[in-house]
Parts: sequence; C-alpha cells; structure tokens
Amino acid sequence: MFVWLENGKLKVAFHKENATEYAIEIDTFGLTPIPPVDAFVKVDSGTIIKKTQDEILQWFKDEKMKKLKDYVASLFQETDYIITKISEAQLLNDTAQVEALKQKYSLQLQEREKIRAWNEQMKQAIKNATTIEELNRLEIKF
Repeated sequence: MFVWLENGKLKVAFHKENATEYAIEIDTFGLTPIPPVDAFVKVDSGTIIKKTQDEILQWFKDEKMKKLKDYVASLFQETDYIITKISEAQLLNDTAQVEALKQKYSLQLQEREKIRAWNEQMKQAIKNATTIEELNRLEIKF
C-alpha cells in the first residue's frame, strides 16, 4: 500500500504506478482484506507518520475489542427483558417477585453468566495477544 498527502488529505494506492513519487510504502503484512490505512499510519501536523509495530497491534486489538463488545451485546439483547423485569421488581421492593423471576428464568440467567465469563476470557486473550496473526486466530463466537 502507498500513502501520501494531497491538499491535506490522506490518499491511498495499492500499486506504485497509481501513487505519486512522494508516496510512502506501507507494509500491510499480507493481510486480506487490507485494513483501513489508519491501522498503519497517522497524520500529525501535515506529516504522515508510520505507526510502530506496537501501535499497529494496538489498533487491531481495539478493533477486535469493538467486535467482541458488539457481539456480546447482541447475545445479551435476547434476554435483556428478563433483567428489566427483575430490576423493576427490585425497585418496587417486591422480593417475592424477584425470587419468582430468578426461579422462572434461572436457565437464561445461568447462560448470561456463562456469556460474561466467556467475554472476560476473550478480553484477556485479546489483551495478551502479541501478534496480529494471534489476534486473527481468536474467533469471536460463543
């Protein structure tokens, strides 16, 4: 990938012949699809700066964390109504109703607890990853 600034805007070309002579070559590590250019460079005071390996890895970790957060939210969405019912009963100090709802929805509440535990494990695995390849092997699927 080749990047350059043109009229203050970051431009990208995937082949040298499509870039200006001032373009900077960026290693995309053979990734397909190629991630957005901001994974590899930043612009500071009109200068393109290549990110360090650590900064690139952090960008990928941040993206993986966003995907995990969205996925977990979608898993919880199916049973959020249960939490709302229990919360409403708690607000009304209706302890009998709270206990009844916990009993009625015990399987769903246990599943939510498993999702939370899995989510924490995934977050830790993402934080502990030391390469992009390692991150890519982490499948976000419960």
